[in-house]
Amino acid sequence: MRSVLILSYAVAGSIVAAFSVNDGQIGINSLERCNEAFARVEVETNNRISRRSFINISGATLTGAIASPSLSCAATKEDSANGKIILNSLQAEIAIENDPLALVDCISNLYKQIESKYTQNGLVDYISIGTDADFPKLEKEMSKLENVSLKSMNTPTKMAFVINLYNTLIRVAFVTAGIPKNDLTRLSFFDKVAVNVGGDIFTFNDLENGILSANSVPPYHLTKPFGKGDLRESFALTQTDPRIHFALNCGAKSCPAVRRYSADRLEEELQAAAIAFCDDDSNVLLDGPKAELRVSKIFKWYNGDFSKGRVPLQILNYLTGEKKATLDELVKSKSVSVDFAAYDWTTNDSRSKTFG
Repeated sequence: MRSVLILSYAVAGSIVAAFSVNDGQIGINSLERCNEAFARVEVETNNRISRRSFINISGATLTGAIASPSLSCAATKEDSANGKIILNSLQAEIAIENDPLALVDCISNLYKQIESKYTQNGLVDYISIGTDADFPKLEKEMSKLENVSLKSMNTPTKMAFVINLYNTLIRVAFVTAGIPKNDLTRLSFFDKVAVNVGGDIFTFNDLENGILSANSVPPYHLTKPFGKGDLRESFALTQTDPRIHFALNCGAKSCPAVRRYSADRLEEELQAAAIAFCDDDSNVLLDGPKAELRVSKIFKWYNGDFSKGRVPLQILNYLTGEKKATLDELVKSKSVSVDFAAYDWTTNDSRSKTFG
């Protein structure tokens, strides 16, 4: 979530999922299945899904998001053209998912069941998760994400779906791609590890800043996630609800707590998450006598979402009780100073692969 630390990195343009099969050779039955699947998806989405996400034939080479005949434990697929690590693989049959939130719940529950086997004293053995006998079941459920239609979702459903998906897949990515251990690899992780949703490829940065943040330029980046002509821009929200930053969890110690979000109760759930985050002194610490406000760096990185420089005023919306009353007085007196706490990137791994 917090891909914010290196200024010299620029996001590439549109993303294309492409890989060759058997060194350019593929059986006629596989080709027929791909053509049939593409035709069905094209009809079911009113011919609006980008062909770049599926089939591109040149000579004897078939490129596209084609199902692997078997699912290997903790395997990832890399897009040779763009260097993206895709967490899920295209399944053989296409069937539109009618309840995307239930699908993410299923993926999340399966992952939690596996993770519980390898958690001791709050620390997780991500290596063992990837070799667990039930991990292929998780991969199979994840493949169904390619049948999800973002286009058909209303705003609350899309927000709840993307937040829940993000928080779940971060853990899966720790298993399959590894955990970044420094600033450079951390930035690469959020810009490279991706998921196929409805035939389009989305990195974690795309999910957060492209869809949820209304295609805003991410902190320390130079371009928007979805550039000019990128068909994925149609999935972006029209405006940003800053409370998403209290809902997304990238696996670091300083991140907000993981919660489940629903479409019908999203407003109250986001408000509850915001209040819980700001009530924690490690995220928002107020020293009344000194008129000092020490806050999470989330408020700095996404300052534009928090009333553009009016962070104390925005935080008032998420405080309760004495803490709110004290800050309100300081804001009225215009005497409060704001400082940003260091972000703790520590993760909960006892054993893991290293990303990058």
